[in-house]
Amino acid sequence: MALPLPDRDIGSALTRVAEAPAAFDYDEISLIPRRASSLLHRSDARTGVRMGAISLEVPLLGSPMPDVCGTEMCRALAGAGALGVLHRFQTIEDEVSDFRAASLGLGVTSVGAAVGTTGDHRERFQALVEAGCRVICLDTANGAHQQVAAALNWAREQSGDVLLIAGNVASAEAFTWLEERGADAIRVGIAGGSVCETKTETGVFAPTPYSVAEVARVRRRALIIGDSGVRSPADLCKLLAVGADLVMLGSALAGTGEAPGRVIVVDGKKFKIMRGAASFSVQQQAGVEDPEYVEGAETLVPYKGHVTGVIDRYMAGLRSSMSYMDARSLEEYRANVEFVRLR
Repeated sequence: MALPLPDRDIGSALTRVAEAPAAFDYDEISLIPRRASSLLHRSDARTGVRMGAISLEVPLLGSPMPDVCGTEMCRALAGAGALGVLHRFQTIEDEVSDFRAASLGLGVTSVGAAVGTTGDHRERFQALVEAGCRVICLDTANGAHQQVAAALNWAREQSGDVLLIAGNVASAEAFTWLEERGADAIRVGIAGGSVCETKTETGVFAPTPYSVAEVARVRRRALIIGDSGVRSPADLCKLLAVGADLVMLGSALAGTGEAPGRVIVVDGKKFKIMRGAASFSVQQQAGVEDPEYVEGAETLVPYKGHVTGVIDRYMAGLRSSMSYMDARSLEEYRANVEFVRLR
C-alpha cells in the first residue's frame, strides 16, 4: 500500500500555489488613454533608444535564431534603425564571415552576434571581437545558470567595451542575479515563443508581459529586452508600456524575404520555415548528431515580403499608441500609459 505524502509537503505546495501571483498575458491587458494628447501627428512620437554606445531609431532586435537572423536580415534591420543578432548555429568561421558581410559599409556596431555559454564559446567570442563585433549575446534558454555567470565574467575580463546581452529569464530574482553579474542587457521571456516547446515539455512558463513588468520593478542598470510571443504591433506596445526598453522579434521576422531559407509554396500559398533553437534539425545543424532532448518545434510561417514592411507596420502602431498616450518619447510613454485588465 502506498504511503501518504507528509502533510508538510502537501501544505507547503498548497501554500505556495495559493500565494502565487496572478500573471497576465498579452490578451489579458489593454492600454487606456486618460489624458488629452498634444501630438499633432503620430510622427511626432520618437521611438529611439540608447543601447550602450549605440543609438537605435527603433526599439527592435532580431532574434539570434537560424531562420531569423542571417546576413541579409541584419543588414536590413540596421538599415531600418534596428539591430539584428546573428545566430550561432554554424561554424565560428561562418559566423565571423557573416558578421563581416553584414556590417560592411554599415559599421561594426550595427550588427550583433550570438555565442553560447559552453563548448566553443570562448573561441567564438574572441573571433567575433577581433572581427569588430561590439554587441554579443550569450544565447541560452536558462539565463539564471552558473554557466552563464562564468561566461559573463570571462567575457567581461576579455573586453570592457563589448555590450553583453544575457538571458533568458522570467523573474525579478533571476534578472537581478544576472544584472549583478555584469549583464548590460537581459532578455526577458521564457517559453512564450511560437516554436518553443519548453512549456509543454517542462511546465516552465511565465507570460512575457508579466515577466517584463516584474523585472521592471527591480531593474537598476541593465536594459530590459522583452523577448517571446510577440505576434502583432499591439504586443510590442504592451511590452514597451510595462517596462521593456527593447523588444526582440522572432516569428514576426521569419516569414520575410530577408530571413534565411527559401520560400516554399504549399497549395498556392507562400511560406518559409521557422524552427526553434532547440528543435531537432537546429541541434543537428549545430553538430549534435542525435539530440537526446527536443524543446523546439518546426513549422511554416506565411511569407510576408520585405522586412521593411513589417518594421514599418510595427513602428506605425507604436507611434500611434504613443500619440494616444501624449508621449513624445518611450520614457513619456511608460510614464503616461494606464492599463485595464480584461480578465
